[in-house]
Amino acid sequence: MHIPIFLKTIRFRLTLWYSGILVVLMLVLLAGINLAMVGSRPSVPEPPTGFPGGDPSWRETFAQERDRSLTNLRNYSLIGVGAILIVGAVGGYVISGMMLKPIDRVSSLAARISHTNLRERINHEGPQDEVKRLADTFDDMLGRLDSAFQSQKQFIQDASHELKTPIATAQTNIEVLEMDQTATVEDYKHTTEIVKRSLDRLNFLSQGLLLLSQGSQPQNGWAGMDLTSLINEVVTEAQPAATSARVSLEAADVPRDLKVKGDAIGIKQVITNLVDNAIKYNRPQGTVLVSARTEGPSAVVEVKDTGIGIAATEQQHIFDRFYRVDKSRSRSQGGSGLGLAIVRKIVEEHGGTVSVESNPGEGSTFRVALPLQR
Repeated sequence: MHIPIFLKTIRFRLTLWYSGILVVLMLVLLAGINLAMVGSRPSVPEPPTGFPGGDPSWRETFAQERDRSLTNLRNYSLIGVGAILIVGAVGGYVISGMMLKPIDRVSSLAARISHTNLRERINHEGPQDEVKRLADTFDDMLGRLDSAFQSQKQFIQDASHELKTPIATAQTNIEVLEMDQTATVEDYKHTTEIVKRSLDRLNFLSQGLLLLSQGSQPQNGWAGMDLTSLINEVVTEAQPAATSARVSLEAADVPRDLKVKGDAIGIKQVITNLVDNAIKYNRPQGTVLVSARTEGPSAVVEVKDTGIGIAATEQQHIFDRFYRVDKSRSRSQGGSGLGLAIVRKIVEEHGGTVSVESNPGEGSTFRVALPLQR
């Protein structure tokens, strides 16, 4: 059996409940009136002057008038109940419509929403009731969606730009070589090296994007690791790059058996990325110091440099994907803008935090706090 859509609406149900409550209250009131009238049924008074004491016509006349009055009162009560029921139903329908008007606005707005139209808001004005909370929650949701779409759009634009650069470099050099009729073997070797570097950069970018797009890594394969050993490995492996950049790199004395639980490859990548940045953005004859210590329930790793530093307005963005403080210099040095974003992702997956303290021209200190292995 097909039920009309109107009968399924909340407005109809509210009206039905409201009318039902009124009917019950009116029936109770009517029953009380009738019981009161029956219980207080007046007795026949003494006949007035002019009627013989034993004349039955007086008693019959009084009883008839009394019954007619009670019947009229009962009928009027029924009419009043019906009128109140109709007025109550109409009033309930109107009131429920007013109550549900913000919800109708939510439905109408939701029907208009698309990825290109996330700036509209309900902006419901009213008391802090359930409807107000619903409208505010919907507005907050739209705000989060708008922010997510803008972030996704910016990410796609940045990724496309980063991927386009090495492709354009390789393609341009190949086209120049093809047009050169006098190209030598050395020219082909040179172009091959450029194409190889471009492919390496594409591979690096794709790996970084894949890592950032993945969800949280499973923890069932995590094990305890010694941060001291990881720091020494990173410093040893980064020494050639530091020497080439004329930067002094060293590891400070750190506590032995400073253990945390997690993915050793991921934590090593965190330290490596921070050390690489400290070398790249340093100045000749500068220094990079890597240290570690315990602070309460955490192991803290610090990478301190004497480089160019980061302005306060830039510090809140440096962990965003593809963000660079010095964009031209970063690209010329091979930076992708993904290193610190990868650092934050890995650290947060391990239940830790990453922060930075920096002043322009004075250097930066990156601090990573990881829970100690219990």
